[in-house]
Amino acid sequence: MRKKVKYFIRDTLRIILGAKNYTKLRFIFVHKYLLDFRSPKTFSEKIIYRKFNTEAQLFSKFVDKYTVREFVKEKVGAEYLIPLIKVKTFISPDDFNDLPVSFVLKTSNGGGGENVLIVEDKAKLDLDDVCAKFNDYLKIKVGQIVDEHFYDIETPHIIFEKLIKHKDGSYPSDYKLHVFNGLKPNVIVQVDADRFGNHKRSLFDEHLQRLDFDIQPKYDSIDDTYEFPPNMTKLISVAKDLSEQFKYVRVDLYNVDGKIYFGELTFCHGSGWEPISTKEADYLLGSYWEEYN
Repeated sequence: MRKKVKYFIRDTLRIILGAKNYTKLRFIFVHKYLLDFRSPKTFSEKIIYRKFNTEAQLFSKFVDKYTVREFVKEKVGAEYLIPLIKVKTFISPDDFNDLPVSFVLKTSNGGGGENVLIVEDKAKLDLDDVCAKFNDYLKIKVGQIVDEHFYDIETPHIIFEKLIKHKDGSYPSDYKLHVFNGLKPNVIVQVDADRFGNHKRSLFDEHLQRLDFDIQPKYDSIDDTYEFPPNMTKLISVAKDLSEQFKYVRVDLYNVDGKIYFGELTFCHGSGWEPISTKEADYLLGSYWEEYN
């Protein structure tokens, strides 16, 4: 209910003010400084600039969770893809008959973790409700809502994937690697742990040294006792290979008992609405992103 009210207010303001004026106003509330639309310098400004000044087709095949699989296969190999169970453009209860007990259900055009259902036991699902929701999800123009129109180009699909977990039954950490390809490449490793419980997040450099700033400081920090998997060097290398043709992209990967899996590519982290603490760090990340200057 709370989320519905939030979205209603957002959509109403966008209609009244227009997309750009709404963005300028929201930017002040979120980031506490004026947005420079013409000459972006901070990381947050450049995300907003990319949203409004990028040809949608440029990123469409990379943000779609189904079409991007071919790119990943060609770039680093099919072994990094989460096993695909089934792909549909419409689902009915009969589509669940031959599925395993556990799996992940998602739409190919969702971003920010939206339109994803983790299923531990399909016997507990209300199949009519699930089918109705996901078929409706395909009708939503996600990109139009968040001004990232590259999400609306490809034909959306409903994807059934294997549920990946560690041998002890726990969910893997989410490694989101912000890769900046400039004269001096930089990689910021964002670790999101316990996402379905007490969500924690911290940032590290390429050498896995903790950084003294945060993206979205509302989360608690990762514990000092956190242990990275031994093959993090390989994981970072995979992210670099997948990102090499872009000035900036976030590459999401998982590491399950030493096995690396691809998650998604994100070109506008948090759609530009995750505050960075401190403002100096926002400028620092913006300097790493050698584009739109």
